[in-house]
Amino acid sequence: MAGIKAIITHTDLDGVASAALILRAVGNVDKILFAQPHQLHAVLGKIPNGSTVYIADLGVNPGTLEKVVNEISRITNSGGSVRWFDHHVWDNDWVSKVKEAGADLAVDITTCGAGVVAKYFPVSGEGVKELVSATCSIDLWLFNDWRGNYLAKYVGHKEGGEWREYVARKLVNFNGEIDDEVESIAEEAVSRELRLYSKVVKEAKVGKAGEYVIAYYLKPRTEHVTSYIGNILLSRHGADIALICREGSLSLRSRNVNVREIAKKLGGGGHPAAAGAPIRPPLLILILAKLGLKSPLLNWCFKKVAEVITEGR
Repeated sequence: MAGIKAIITHTDLDGVASAALILRAVGNVDKILFAQPHQLHAVLGKIPNGSTVYIADLGVNPGTLEKVVNEISRITNSGGSVRWFDHHVWDNDWVSKVKEAGADLAVDITTCGAGVVAKYFPVSGEGVKELVSATCSIDLWLFNDWRGNYLAKYVGHKEGGEWREYVARKLVNFNGEIDDEVESIAEEAVSRELRLYSKVVKEAKVGKAGEYVIAYYLKPRTEHVTSYIGNILLSRHGADIALICREGSLSLRSRNVNVREIAKKLGGGGHPAAAGAPIRPPLLILILAKLGLKSPLLNWCFKKVAEVITEGR
């Protein structure tokens, strides 16, 4: 199979905006693929030899690093290329291995993923600065650009790659204005989110690991406001760490604890204040969750994080 041109990016606003900026720079691509960091090696495995690949807003998971490196080597050694733009914290040996595999890597923790693309790739034109500002406002917890709230809710309107690709291609032409479609969807989302936040307050649990108070909540796949949920958990319960669990992964948020170090020990990564990791619950717990019994999964998730914290003391 001949090589293709593909973008692989994260599923949130930052990933979608990054894809839009790459499209501005390179024109059309054959595929836009959306993934979580722990899925990157599997997504790369679907890319044919000799392809041109752009990766954005995806950090490295230590548990899958070697597999990612092998896939990059396969692509570059067969005449393809890999350009990678990220803003998460990388260990030096991760950088070395990815570059040695042939990737052109740009890591910059001073901005969001879209900001890295705009800074290190030839992206220009009306609306670029505004799109980066709106995206960083949400992704970096700055909340200093009102447009970010609208765009984040727009991205989360529907599940699946087809909708995200539609949004990415639409944002190629973003001019700094919020149009009627985005406004209408965002306003509808606000009502749903207010109901969700009440649910979070009612269903969240609180526990301790060492000296840290952890507020934790099980988030369905259809809820896309992880950082907002994290903020509610931290504020409502005076917690040191917010833990948001899902069936296949977890997210951590904190204002005073370096949660990246916790995530790393679980095979993940991210930022000191916002990080995540894959999880592999026992089959029985997953079956119970599918049957609607969520407590075993939530309690298991908390226990895994608590073990990492207490073992590291």
